[in-house]
Amino acid sequence: KEKAEKAEAKARAANYSGKRSSGKKNKPEKRRKRRRRREKLEKGRVNPGEMFRTEQYSAWDGEGLPTHDKEGKPITQSQLKKLKKLQLAQDKLHKAYLQHISDLEIYFVWVLLSSGINAEYGDDKETLLREKKQRQEEQARKEKEKAEKAEAKARAAKEKLEKGRVNPGEMFRTEQYSAWDGEGLPTHDKEGKPITQSQLKKLKKLQLAQDKLHKAYLQHISDLEIYFVWVLLSSGINAEYGGSLLYSRSMIRKLYSGKRSSGKKNKPEKRRKRRR
Repeated sequence: KEKAEKAEAKARAANYSGKRSSGKKNKPEKRRKRRRRREKLEKGRVNPGEMFRTEQYSAWDGEGLPTHDKEGKPITQSQLKKLKKLQLAQDKLHKAYLQHISDLEIYFVWVLLSSGINAEYGDDKETLLREKKQRQEEQARKEKEKAEKAEAKARAAKEKLEKGRVNPGEMFRTEQYSAWDGEGLPTHDKEGKPITQSQLKKLKKLQLAQDKLHKAYLQHISDLEIYFVWVLLSSGINAEYGGSLLYSRSMIRKLYSGKRSSGKKNKPEKRRKRRR
């Protein structure tokens, strides 16, 4: 009877405090969450600008990304893309770690000040608030610089695509020249004089560069076309180009089969991300 009374009192106290009465089932989950959070914070200790400064690489750029491996060979674009992705993930973890340290610092200094002990970080709360404001301003400045860099990068990519509109076989068919070969390279200038070998070499180099830009532009247009046709087909509208269907449903499904997962298993995680 005494045991039953004690259990009832304990349950009433737990319900009153807003906690679960049993609580035992949820403890392992809480421990796992705390452990995961600690592991995340430990990973965030490493500065993203220093994470690749190891013996595996011999040269780095201003952002800390490697440009050459330990043997002196330049890093390829695909490798650089992967490393940049890792650095961005580490940057998020490092920011979370710094925020955690800042919060702890403010809390402990507040405890010292509220207990009447002078902290070495400042004589009063105004100093703390001023330092916090400075940190926030510094963070805002860095974010603004990052946004400006991203905007400049997007603008450069757009300009590159615009340059790629010109067909390399037509780029030299202007009033400056009077005759051209089969590839569109000029053979005579507007006065009828033949083009020298050195001039032809320079023009060929320009044409090759334009050819790369034009291929990238055509690929971009093709990707856009496939995407828009896929949108039309998925919405039930037949996209007709010249009286016939450009891409069938099965073809579009095949093109996008490796890019989009079903997402059934990951739905709760996606919902949590959207909510946050």
